[in-house]
Amino acid sequence: MGSTEDTPSFQYGDADRDDNLFSYRVWPIFMLSFCRLFFISIFERAFQNYIYFDQNVSESMLGIISSAPLIAYIFGPILGHFITKKLGIRNSIILSVISTPILIGAQMIFFEPVYLIIIRVINGLLLGVFWPNCYNLLSRWQSVSSDKKSNKNFKNFNFSWNLGFISGLLVGYLWAFSLDDYFAMTFAFVISFSLPLFSLFLKKESELNHNKHTVIGRIQEDNPQISLKSISKQNSNHKMIAYPILFSWVALLVYAASKSVFRFSYPVFLKLSNSPSYFTYLIQLSIQIGQLGGLTWSNSMKFSYKKISVFGSLVMILSSSIAIILVQDIIYISIISASVGLFIGLIQGTSLKIMIDYGAANNTKKYSTLNEIIKGIGFGLTPIAAGFMAEINILWVFVFLIILGSSILITLIYLSRNIKMNSH
Repeated sequence: MGSTEDTPSFQYGDADRDDNLFSYRVWPIFMLSFCRLFFISIFERAFQNYIYFDQNVSESMLGIISSAPLIAYIFGPILGHFITKKLGIRNSIILSVISTPILIGAQMIFFEPVYLIIIRVINGLLLGVFWPNCYNLLSRWQSVSSDKKSNKNFKNFNFSWNLGFISGLLVGYLWAFSLDDYFAMTFAFVISFSLPLFSLFLKKESELNHNKHTVIGRIQEDNPQISLKSISKQNSNHKMIAYPILFSWVALLVYAASKSVFRFSYPVFLKLSNSPSYFTYLIQLSIQIGQLGGLTWSNSMKFSYKKISVFGSLVMILSSSIAIILVQDIIYISIISASVGLFIGLIQGTSLKIMIDYGAANNTKKYSTLNEIIKGIGFGLTPIAAGFMAEINILWVFVFLIILGSSILITLIYLSRNIKMNSH
């Protein structure tokens, strides 16, 4: 591949010592995030449509199969932690992305539920190697970057995976509409081979550490009174550690549960109304566009407005759930489901920024690991519960969401009671 010094780093504007304490290459992480979400948004939507509408699995089995990788993901970051300690960040990411096309292809050749569950559990465990290491790199970069640069990295990371998810759903809809869901799965399988290619451009961990220590050592020689800890704090935006970390974890749980409920319930509503399955791509696309808008808005939002945005979003999600129970019409359900993405994104944006700031301020991976475990709990357990409730009545999933959301709203208000609106 050649010397990494020959490859320019992905940068915004002119780079100098104040803006970036050591050279790092961000574009491979952005491309990995984009490509993974591009093909996985196509594959997961097509796969779930195919086994539900064509293979006619029950709602409860659909919930179990769709949740299998997400349940495994609860334990994935723990496994990923040990793998990363042995192999390092770069090699761990490469291991994860090389195995991805193999596991995707394996799900397309045999549709027996137990077999699918086993394959998807393995996939979920390896996801726990990929995403925590992406967040870990983001935190490490933030610790040695200016406020402006770290915010741009954070914004572009969010944009890359959301753009991948959105464009993937649009392409998936076109394939499913013009051909069928199985062809959409095949297309996603082919695209998944791009991941190993981009992973090779990640910088080796030894080079990152060498560059970081060399530059910081030079700064400390010129300014003996400056410590490593003060350098990190001067060049990072850690305002969100004013929130208790529990606020982030609780908000993340309701974000995952809310998105899971709306994403799981809509295909059931379509099947009950004898509507074609390809509409699921459009609704999920609308949700994701709204989520990107919410994430972008949250990232540019003043500190004093962030908790209000979380509270307001939760109220809107609860109101949407009540409206679906009252209306029970596929057209209105489609409109309501398509509109919740903005509120989901606002909750996720604040939660994610708190986690990133805690990781950067304390120079640790534990917050990103716990972040992914909690996401696994929310995204993994919710569809299983929703599947069994749907076999009784699909509206029960929204009763569940109303009870959970109300409890979490009260909890978040209590946790943030000491956060002053005029702080920072």
